[in-house]
Amino acid sequence: MIFGTSGARGFIDQNLKPNLVYKLTIAYQKYTGYKKVVVGQDDRRQSKILKGAVIDALLSQGVHVLDVGVAPTPVIARLTKELEAEGAVAITGSHTPPYIAGVLYFLEDTGELGLKDSAKVEKIFEKISDSPVGWKKLGRLEQVDDAIELYVKSVLRDAKKVKNYRFIFDAANGVAGSYAKAVFEELGLNHSMLNHLPLGSFPNRLPSPTLQHLKKTSKEVREKGFDFGVATDADGDRAIFIDNIGKIILGDITGAYFATRALELKKGKIVTPINSSDSIIEVAKKHGIKLIWTKVGPPAIVDAIRKNKKDTVFAFEESGKYIWPETLLYGDSVYSVLKALEDPQFTENLKEIPRFYVIKKEVRCADEIKYTVIKEIDKMTDGKKIHKDGIKIYYKKHAWMLVRASGTEPLIRVFGHDKVLKNAENIASSGVEIVKEAKKKVEGSFH
Repeated sequence: MIFGTSGARGFIDQNLKPNLVYKLTIAYQKYTGYKKVVVGQDDRRQSKILKGAVIDALLSQGVHVLDVGVAPTPVIARLTKELEAEGAVAITGSHTPPYIAGVLYFLEDTGELGLKDSAKVEKIFEKISDSPVGWKKLGRLEQVDDAIELYVKSVLRDAKKVKNYRFIFDAANGVAGSYAKAVFEELGLNHSMLNHLPLGSFPNRLPSPTLQHLKKTSKEVREKGFDFGVATDADGDRAIFIDNIGKIILGDITGAYFATRALELKKGKIVTPINSSDSIIEVAKKHGIKLIWTKVGPPAIVDAIRKNKKDTVFAFEESGKYIWPETLLYGDSVYSVLKALEDPQFTENLKEIPRFYVIKKEVRCADEIKYTVIKEIDKMTDGKKIHKDGIKIYYKKHAWMLVRASGTEPLIRVFGHDKVLKNAENIASSGVEIVKEAKKKVEGSFH
């Protein structure tokens, strides 16, 4: 299996070598039939090499390639519309450490390949042969030098009137800094940039905007008196908000807030993965609407949106990706800030969302056995279970544990959830012990 939770990820010298990416891109082109595709990359050292493989593959199949250079993933997806292309490919490791490589493939509607799409591309990949078209039919490579200007115009068309809060934007030394700065300056917003220079090694903090990585950002917001802060990841799709006292707001709380705003404008369905907290359940009850639960990851989310295209008003995942289907089928940290700024009572209304605690832990586990370990855990545990993605075990109202294999790294992730923080911590810790015991059993069976 090449595709994981989101795109294909791995190591450039192991499971995601340039020749594999070359073949995979040909398979993507043969599956879609696209003849005009946007290509961009993050600033990791390996991304430029893999972008070369992607471009060469597309050109070999007669595709007109629009190279937007170094750009955030949501920009690459959004420019599909602006440049009248049919699809897009983003070379990025996203929120993962600097040594991880990744490739994401997008369809014409600006969403990633869905789960079934990815499976079909993999089947084509298995049978692919390197057979370029004749020299007269080879594709054309075009450099796009005004990607920032195009993005600013596009985003501002979708944004409404915003309140000029004083905020800070932490770009994680990823590729979103210059794009965010251009948008905020165009609107004359009272903002400050942090870690805005693109440095693919991420020297100031790891790119994933999680609690343990945002302590300095939180301190900056608190000590300098900002109304709020926003932290994104290396490719600019995630947005984690920080309140004026430096408290980090979990993504599913912000997601439930944005869902509330969307439902106040139009009644419809909300799409979210199975690891989101019960905050969204309370919002759904209040508004009398249906929730659509999915597996974790953008492909599963976008599949559900496509299936319920007419009446899905909002989608999100707890990592900080928020999706307004009418504009883009992908998370965009900059656009998320503008949506927050549309609410003159944003910071106050955010506090009104019901709070639940989700404690996330992880156990390293080899890719070769992690799904077998999940099966072993299923045998070892009792209670009401949901098997949509891993195992979600309910203990009582608002108390549950989710154990699932990571689709991007050699890890098993454990989520503990409860109304009380200590209880959530205990559930997560007990989950880690269960995973370790199951892992030991599975490893023992090989000896």
